[in-house]
Amino acid sequence: MFDPSKLSPQAIAEISDLMRTLTPDQIMKMQSLMHNSMAGFNVSAEMQEFEKTLPPGFREKMARVMYMANGIEVPSQAPQSVSQAAPQNEDEARLVILRSVAGGLLSPEEALKVLFPN
Repeated sequence: MFDPSKLSPQAIAEISDLMRTLTPDQIMKMQSLMHNSMAGFNVSAEMQEFEKTLPPGFREKMARVMYMANGIEVPSQAPQSVSQAAPQNEDEARLVILRSVAGGLLSPEEALKVLFPN
């Protein structure tokens, strides 16, 4: 499980900067989606619609920050198949990580950190 208290000050600053690019309505929608997801509701369709309203590159920037928070440096020029992948569930997310290892973007050790965080 993700522990925000373990984020570096740099990661917190980058997340804060990204969040400032959202409108108050977008922030409220994101909070609602997160709440419903944590409550066990399937929000994948709503999330797809919400992602369409995000500023260009928002999802990719957030993903990069989260990878960095797990000690993994993602190249800024990652292939399209990795940098623009939008996994809809945990299995698809795992496949993206495995494809990154196969493509040489992540080492097996880095993939383990993402797949099995402490």
